Amino acid sequence: MFNCKIYHDIGENTCMTLHNQDYKSLRDIATDLGLTYQQVADLSSRKEKKKYQDFKFFPKIEINRIKKE
Repeated sequence: MFNCKIYHDIGENTCMTLHNQDYKSLRDIATDLGLTYQQVADLSSRKEKKKYQDFKFFPKIEINRIKKE
């Protein structure tokens, strides 16, 4: 199981959550967001900021593995 959260920092202590959903697989995330599997795998495995994410209005995308209960 994975959780995908997409948000944008509005102020110093405030963020706007655009998407926050649990998925069974990375492929399910890719299909739902309209991204390739490789893009989603890249976002999930590398936590440091990429050059293409260095824009003023680029939303933050976090993909974290969660344990199945």
